Amino acid sequence: MTNVTSLSPLCNKMTDLYLLFILAASQGSHPQTVYVSQIPAVNSPAGSSVTLRCSYTLSEEATSPGWYKWYRHVTGGPEVSDNNPDYKGRTERPSQSDFSSKRSADIVLHRVNLTDTGMYICYVAFNYEKLSGYGNGTFLTVTAAVTEKSSRARIICVKVGAAVFIISILVLVYCCYIRQAERNLVK
Repeated sequence: MTNVTSLSPLCNKMTDLYLLFILAASQGSHPQTVYVSQIPAVNSPAGSSVTLRCSYTLSEEATSPGWYKWYRHVTGGPEVSDNNPDYKGRTERPSQSDFSSKRSADIVLHRVNLTDTGMYICYVAFNYEKLSGYGNGTFLTVTAAVTEKSSRARIICVKVGAAVFIISILVLVYCCYIRQAERNLVK
């Protein structure tokens, strides 16, 4: 027969584990308050303008106007704005009314160059940053712009290559014809 006093420490440990389980479950059950969505990847030719898309939804109403920032490479990294010399005069943001009504936190980068290639992360905040969230990031790939001059050079290279190929085939056919004719003469 089991002694009641010997079960008491076991019950205390079970109660402690149960409370710990409840505490852990309740910690993970609080929903994120701002859900931020970004397109995973965007490609753009050098010299053009590109829009990095960012939208958000709120799980509860904000009591103050919101705002947003874009970061390069990592959260809290270099800010993508006119305050950063790398982007001065090259960024465009939607109006505050579009941010609020359309839930748009997009940013437009003008005159992108190869060094702009990288990860861009959107951050949206409300209520003095009590409601905030980061997007998963958009990887921007900037490709070398195709100029008219390089396009003409490619066309010329293709035409020359095709001509060399056709001439090579004709020479090969002629050589085969001559060889066959010589064999017929020998017989």
